[in-house]
Amino acid sequence: MSDAPAPRGRTVITARAIEKVVRAVTADQFGVDSKRVSAEMNDDAGRLDLAVKTPIRVVSIGRLQDDPHSVDRSGGSITDRAERAEAVIIDRVSTITGSAVTRLALRLTGADIKQERRVR
Repeated sequence: MSDAPAPRGRTVITARAIEKVVRAVTADQFGVDSKRVSAEMNDDAGRLDLAVKTPIRVVSIGRLQDDPHSVDRSGGSITDRAERAEAVIIDRVSTITGSAVTRLALRLTGADIKQERRVR
């Protein structure tokens, strides 16, 4: 009986699986359904170059008129939220997939207006 370690296997993550991870992480950051997020990937010398398109959830104008601080409570301006989300998306995708992300091109394609329910 030999004490030599067993040969190691090989794990391959398909591009489709990575795309689903990118879409799910992005959707989570912007409060939208992952079906509304599109992601394209390119191999950059073994690292990921991502192009992502997504809508972003925003507070309604009515809510903003009733409560001027609602934007701050929802995470800040669209620009601030997008900048923070880029860093989170890169970090989470890298952590989950084990692939380094070299670049993320993020395009916001629309505003998904969050309708507030009134308490009676």
